[in-house]
Parts: sequence; structure tokens; C-alpha cells
Amino acid sequence: MKFSASQSSLQNGLQPLAGVVPAKSPMPVLTHFLTQLAGNTLTVTATDLEVSMETRLEVKGLKDGRALLPARKFLEEIRVFPDVMVTVEATENGRIKLNAEDKEYNLSAEGVQNYPKVPTLDEAEAFVIDRAKLKRMVEKTIFAVSRDELRPQLTGIYLKIFPEELRMVSTDGHRLAKINVKHSGYTGDARECIIPSKAMNTVARMCVGEGEVQILFGSNQLGFRVGNTTLITKLIEGRYPNYEAVIPSENKNTLTVDRYQFMQAVLRASIVSNEISRQIRLKLTGDHMKIMVEDIEQGNEGQETLPCVYTGDPMDIGYNAGYVLDVLKQIDMGDEVVFELGTPTSAGIVKPTEQEEDEDLLMLIMPVRLN
Repeated sequence: MKFSASQSSLQNGLQPLAGVVPAKSPMPVLTHFLTQLAGNTLTVTATDLEVSMETRLEVKGLKDGRALLPARKFLEEIRVFPDVMVTVEATENGRIKLNAEDKEYNLSAEGVQNYPKVPTLDEAEAFVIDRAKLKRMVEKTIFAVSRDELRPQLTGIYLKIFPEELRMVSTDGHRLAKINVKHSGYTGDARECIIPSKAMNTVARMCVGEGEVQILFGSNQLGFRVGNTTLITKLIEGRYPNYEAVIPSENKNTLTVDRYQFMQAVLRASIVSNEISRQIRLKLTGDHMKIMVEDIEQGNEGQETLPCVYTGDPMDIGYNAGYVLDVLKQIDMGDEVVFELGTPTSAGIVKPTEQEEDEDLLMLIMPVRLN
């Protein structure tokens, strides 16, 4: 195999696939890109056996064939080349030769015959959505995905497609994020699945620029196609928890506060909070709230007062400062944020005061028991 392409086209074309390649693997072959050249079309594939990604690049083909490229070394080397034409050749002794002007480098690579079979997807049914919308939905939910491998269903994003609405949900038991976006053009039956967070992070990185994303359905797989690039992921098995049951319907105490001021105050308080519990205390009364923090072990403490609009019974409530900051970072519509609260020990609903057009964003945050 031998071809030539510009440094920028190689870097821009292969960089999105780097997120799929495992940093370490008991199968060293998985740390490589699989490349196949036919004419002037180079097909490049990366997989970790759970998530697979394929892209097609237009190059100047010099010799058809298949080869593996050591992903990390190849990208690092290409990244520091000037933007000139680079010739890539797989030699008979299993080396990858890079030539550009007066520069020549040789990289070692695994044998192409050892690369696993890459999954394909039945494309009988597909759903199309705007790239920017899908990217936004992933970014608004990925922060609340659990890292607890003992609860695998919570380590992914729950996705449900209705005829006129797309929904994503994530939760780790401490926080929950739910976003609905209205759409048109899907006439199939409602579908639901749990998608691994690694796959969704990669999909978000794929969704750059203007255009659409095709979502392709398989029996236990899901595909995302953006232009010449396709990602296929296995789905997480099992049933997603009944998230609707934990969203309170009668939180009658309402706190409205300037989002930026609140975020900065929580950030200052978090610096002196206990490093394990990250606990802060909110004292809510009428037209102001007091934010208090104390770390008995280190002898740190602090407090400050913010103006707000609070309707309801006076309340002292504790939160993990990191969780509050994570939630506030997702609010980007309007200057204020609304907390709908029940009791000091029950889940609170967090919403923007203004919603994006055709969007409904809701988050949940659990309080912590005050010391």
C-alpha cells in the first residue's frame, strides 16, 4: 500500500478516530488504524471491539492494499510535519515509511492479518437530526453519567426516539439530566437504547460544522454517520431505571438567582470545602440566601450572601459543591437559574428561566445531609 496526501488532510481526517483507539490493550493490534486503499479512496478504521469508527479520505493512490498504522505514533508524527504532501508506504518488512520533502521516518506496526473483523450495521431504518442539536444534547447529559461499573446501565446515555421528539437522559444517582428536542421526519416506531458514554463523547466530536447526522438502527448496535465518517457502537444491555419516578412533581419552594453570581460564589466556597464531601450549606430566606462552608479537619470556613427571589418556607439545605457547579454549567439560556425545592432531604429540580427553541432541559440534584 502506498499513497500521498497533504499533512492537514491526514491530521484532520484521522484525529476524530483517535478517541476510539484504546491507550492500552491486551490486543496490541487494537492500538492501530486499519487502512485500505482502493484507487484514490483510503478507508481508515479504528475499534476497541465495543466502538468502531470508519472514515474515507480522498488521497493520491499509488499502490492499492491494506496495512496497519500505529495510531498514536502516526498522528503525533503527522501533527508536527509542515503542511506539505506526505507519502505513506507500507513496506514488505512490516514498516510504515513516511516521506515529506527531505524528511523520512519509519514506524513499526502490527501485521494487518491480526486485525479483528469490524462490525457492520443493518441500515434498513434511519433517523436524521441536525449535527448541532445532537452535539448539544450529548453535552447537556454526558456530565451526569455514572462511572460505577457495578451499575452498567448508568454508565451510558439513555436515548429514546419518538415520532416528534428525541430524548436523552443520564444519571449517576446524585444528579440527573434530561433533555427533549422536537424534530420532524421520523415515522418509525418509538425506540430506546443505552449508549456507552465513550461512544457519545466521540459522536459529539464528530458533530462539527453544519449538516446532519444519520442515526442508524441495528438489533444490538447503533450507528452515527456524519459525512464520510461512520461510528458503530454496541449498546449497553439491560433496562434503564425508571427516571420519571424520581423527578418530583410537587416541589413548591422556588429559588431564582443570577446564574453567574451563584456559580462564582459556589466556586469560592468549594475551594475551602472538605476535599471529600465538598459540602456547602445554603440558607434560604425571602430576598437573599447565605452560602456557608466549613471544613473542620483543615480549619477552613467562609460565608457570603447573594440576592435572590425565594418563595417558600425558610430552608437550610446542603449540596456537594462540585455537583452544583456541574449543573450550573449546563445553563446557557437567560441570566438566571431556577431551583424547585421540596425538603432539605429530597431531590431538587434545576431549570433555565428560558429554554432553547424546541428544547426542554431539566436537571435534578440530590442534597447531602448536613453535618
